[in-house]
Amino acid sequence: MSPLFLFLCVGLLVAQLALPRRFAFLPLLIAICHFPNVAVIEVGGGFTPTKLVILVGLFRAIRERTLVWAPSQRLDFWIAVWAGWMILSGFAHAPKDHNPITLRLSQAYNVFGAYLYARAFLRTHDDVLAFCKCLVVVMMPLAFETVLEKVLIKNYYVTLSAAGDGLAIRGGKVRAAGPFSHPILLGCVAATAVPFCAMLWLRDRRWAILGVAVCVIVVFCSASSGPILTLMSALMALALWRWRTSVKWVRRGVLFAFVTLHLVMQAPIWFLMARVDLAGGSTGWHRAELIQQALNYLGDWWLVGTDYTRHWFPYGVGWSEYHTDITNHYLHMGVTGGLPLMVCFIIVLRKAFQLLIRRIGALRRTGDPQEFVPWCAGSALFAHCVTFFSISYFDQSVVAFGMVLGTLPGLCTAPSVPMPTANPPETNKSELTEAHA
Repeated sequence: MSPLFLFLCVGLLVAQLALPRRFAFLPLLIAICHFPNVAVIEVGGGFTPTKLVILVGLFRAIRERTLVWAPSQRLDFWIAVWAGWMILSGFAHAPKDHNPITLRLSQAYNVFGAYLYARAFLRTHDDVLAFCKCLVVVMMPLAFETVLEKVLIKNYYVTLSAAGDGLAIRGGKVRAAGPFSHPILLGCVAATAVPFCAMLWLRDRRWAILGVAVCVIVVFCSASSGPILTLMSALMALALWRWRTSVKWVRRGVLFAFVTLHLVMQAPIWFLMARVDLAGGSTGWHRAELIQQALNYLGDWWLVGTDYTRHWFPYGVGWSEYHTDITNHYLHMGVTGGLPLMVCFIIVLRKAFQLLIRRIGALRRTGDPQEFVPWCAGSALFAHCVTFFSISYFDQSVVAFGMVLGTLPGLCTAPSVPMPTANPPETNKSELTEAHA
């Protein structure tokens, strides 16, 4: 680790304590987008920049009495249940490549800690919209660095932290990773940030367009099919705003199409992933076969997960002789803590969507244009749900997801605040009449 990187980490922690309340979320946003996931302090486990910022941020929230968690809030309750089972299931695993308890404590801390952090500092519509504008500003230098990485074939973030070369080249293409551990994670975080940039459309279209453009640049610099599909999912969800009163029928139509395809195809529906290759060199077949193998070996992992998946494929991963590459976040939950952990994770996602749906319905009944804000949040969450089929999150991407979840309770329970709009999305009278009916 370079002295400059350590100095910047200390500066980030000082900023977490010194920044005004309205910008208290900024250090974690910067840590996610610009600080590699390397351990700064070793105390039983490695404390990365994001972990340290979360720790200091929660300390500040407790001191200022802004830390919020209520079991009556169902999303709060279920994410705590998920974190609890994540840790408890570790006692059923043997230490092989790693200490299972330390690993699960780290995973639970990243998601639950980031969730509580966002709950403390992103509590209103105005907080979330300020977060979106800061997101655009923070993403701009990241986009610039990823372009340099593609052109100059050098990862400056990794050079700063002195943690390896950080370069990924496949099929002669440079795949920018920036401060992330893998190009796919960089691209997916940028793609899921697009709906948050789009939230600014109501206040300032120029900021919204700039933010979306910056995120798209990062996605294409990652040169990976997964982030491109994630971006397409996010844009599709945003585009459905025009037909928002008919989403129920769209959802049913998509479900009917998937069931029909599953019945008429020779292979299961998930093998459609094997046909996707938007950036060249995609491993869609592995992702499809992984689901099939997980079903074939369900008896091995359904209760508390498993310590061995190497027999699922004729090849494995370089970092472990016991596992294959689990490129599916839902299945990663299953391998880590069995069906109970996977189900808890899915319930967390379901409660998050329910929270957004109730908020959207309440705003629609009053004709409030701010309905577009939770719609964008739902689009970001939908993009994450799609991404989970193609990659298992690790490094600071897990923190980014926890932060997204943490914005939802405040966004969905805060009272509406009138705000100036720049030609907000049109809501016609027939749609309002249909909504009331």
